[in-house]
Amino acid sequence: MNFSPSQRRLILIILLLYAGLALLYAWATPPLESSDEYKHYPVVQHIQTTATLPVLNPAQPGLWLQEGAQPPLYYLLMAGLTAPIETSDLPEIHNKNPFAFIGNPNQVGNKNLIIHDPVQESFPWRGSVLAIYLIRFASILLGAGTILTTSLLGRDVFSPRAGVLAAALVAFNPMFLFVSAAVNNDSLANFLGCLGLYLLVKTWQDSPNPIKKWWWYAGLGLVLGLGILTKLSLGGLLALAGLMMLWLSWRNKNWRILIVGGIITLITALLISGWWFARNWQLYGDLTGLNVFVAVQGTRDTPITWQGWQDEFGTFYRSFWGLFGGVNVIAPEIVYHIFNGLALVGIVGFVWRWFKKEAHLIASGGWLLLAWTAVILLLLIRWNIISPAFQGRLMFPALGAIAVLLAFGLLSWVKESWQPKLATTLVGLLLLIAILLPWTTIRPAYALPEPVASLPDRAILAEPITFQAENGRFQLIGIDMAANQNIQPGEPIIVTVYWQALEAVDEDYLSSIHLLGRDYESVGSVNRHPAMGMIPTSRWQAGDIYQDEYHIYPDETAVMPTQLIASLSFFDLDSGETLPALSPDGTVVNPLIVGEAAALHADNQTSAASSLTLNVPFGDGIMLEGADLPETAVSGSTIPITLNWVATGTPTRNYTVFVHLLDSNREWAAGADAPPINNFFPSLLWQADDHIDDQHLLTIPADLPPGTYPLLIGLYDPENGARLLRQDEPVDFIELSLQVGK
Repeated sequence: MNFSPSQRRLILIILLLYAGLALLYAWATPPLESSDEYKHYPVVQHIQTTATLPVLNPAQPGLWLQEGAQPPLYYLLMAGLTAPIETSDLPEIHNKNPFAFIGNPNQVGNKNLIIHDPVQESFPWRGSVLAIYLIRFASILLGAGTILTTSLLGRDVFSPRAGVLAAALVAFNPMFLFVSAAVNNDSLANFLGCLGLYLLVKTWQDSPNPIKKWWWYAGLGLVLGLGILTKLSLGGLLALAGLMMLWLSWRNKNWRILIVGGIITLITALLISGWWFARNWQLYGDLTGLNVFVAVQGTRDTPITWQGWQDEFGTFYRSFWGLFGGVNVIAPEIVYHIFNGLALVGIVGFVWRWFKKEAHLIASGGWLLLAWTAVILLLLIRWNIISPAFQGRLMFPALGAIAVLLAFGLLSWVKESWQPKLATTLVGLLLLIAILLPWTTIRPAYALPEPVASLPDRAILAEPITFQAENGRFQLIGIDMAANQNIQPGEPIIVTVYWQALEAVDEDYLSSIHLLGRDYESVGSVNRHPAMGMIPTSRWQAGDIYQDEYHIYPDETAVMPTQLIASLSFFDLDSGETLPALSPDGTVVNPLIVGEAAALHADNQTSAASSLTLNVPFGDGIMLEGADLPETAVSGSTIPITLNWVATGTPTRNYTVFVHLLDSNREWAAGADAPPINNFFPSLLWQADDHIDDQHLLTIPADLPPGTYPLLIGLYDPENGARLLRQDEPVDFIELSLQVGK
């Protein structure tokens, strides 16, 4: 069944809307920020400027990194397209952001993979920037080919209406738009994957005679060979073609299809792509070149667990619908709910209709769509076991098949007369989302911060801190960090600082904020260029003030609960040297503390095991739950005494814990007074259900005779010495016994 004139017009409208949207996505995403574009374009540029393919050296992989081992067809085509352009300026625009938050959409700012120069990237484009945009436009055309082929696939397997809806599902998928508007071999792989699948479906439906129509099988082999020469995963189509021809030969009792047609297809595919495998074997000792690819990309440190699969599934579905930039620019969560909901409804509808029309779906070649989707998914799972790469966009060689299956499933929920209205509603919703995301999500992620005119009063420092560079100076003039923040694991401490350039600075210095926990150990840090990771110090103008917000996440290994102290420094990336931070009188401030008294509370805390169970309630929401002390202490030795406190409420003072050893006359003999955990978790930071393991070191007097002595434990306010009373007895301490020997 062919498309009606109105359906052809709809497909044309979809293609035009797609082209406009793809251009919008290309505009919203700065050069080299699209999916791995900063690695893909250097491959093109190398071929364009040297007329040779890159040779990947894991020790020195070059700007292209692992992409230098990819099959070369896309890069060859794009090198030819940009051949007349002078692109020797690539090293200047390929200014990598060394600490970009790649793969971390939860962080604020610093999402840019590249430090961008607005002057170099301004219109009219020139040099490498011009080449990048020209390739993006060509990739958009390849995306249009994927959409058009998807419509034909849906029409021939199910119905023209399913073909139109499937085309729209592909065209208005934000991630497809993003990938199609990038320098990325995925755009050609997606098109050839869809085209190859369509030819397999037509072969299944028409059973062309391989003797009379040998050219058909040669054409199929040509497409499959070009696919392999674009992306190795498309080799799965060649295996699927063999399975299809085997079944087709058995079904038609005509083994020429498998023997003659299969040989023609295979030989043609190998003639197209075989040289690439031979080159890999000669250079790397591996037909696929995956050995050097993996050597650069890296493998998992430990095998992925079932929990790991669950954790990475969020990245999988988000990057299927729209997770932009360096897998770090996330859409509003409602977008994923909408897309996942539509996918679930479509899958259920398809499964229901499959059982009702199984014979038809097999006869029409619908099984090939399922099989191709399964092949790509299995290849992705296998790859993710080797190296972390569970991204939904890697399913896009099968996107046409997935869209057709979903379109059929969605339409199956309503009777035929209602299907146009349902399709129009769905397409309108997807189109609206696709239009909004460049404006609301992508473009804002790369907007350069503007200098601010003034600081909030609460942030102004009475004594600014000056950083003296070899050439130039800048100051820390403001800090805004909420006092007494209380966070749980997985939540960030938020610190906002304000910089002002006093003089132009020649070098690019990186800022570093560390969270210091117990014993001043670093338990979390952010290293990046200041001004949200986007404007290096060498581009600051004298007098400019930048507001700079940091979200620092404590490490999972941090000992909790603990006070968190934020310290700041600037360093040179090449030398590792730290800039001196100077107070107004010229004194070096080290460490430079910019915030303290934030608290990290353990989630689902439990009491530490104690040798003594006490459960003594003191006032102000504090209980001494247990204690650990040696059975016997030796005179002159120092012993650890661990007190296990639990907060039953929120204390209102910073208390000092006293541990007093009395002699036989109940006179003071020794003490170990200190704030809880040596002030690394003062009681003002305690929240209900906090469990605090508080160790004190008590030195036993050398002249203390052997015997059993009272050990008094309690708390007092260091400002006035007032002790905290117990709630169960009219005293202000708990008395234990300590055995002392020689």
